[in-house]
Amino acid sequence: SKELKALGFKFVGPTIVYAAMQACGLVNDHLVDCHRADLGA
Repeated sequence: SKELKALGFKFVGPTIVYAAMQACGLVNDHLVDCHRADLGA
C-alpha cells in the first residue's frame, strides 16, 4: 500500500489492498465448510 500511495493513489491502505486481493482471487478467506471454499480437490 505504501508503494501505491507513492504512485499517487489516495485511498489505499492495508484493508483496501487486502479486499482487492480477495476480489482478484489471490486470497481465499472462505471457511472450510462454506460452499464457496476451494479445497483444491
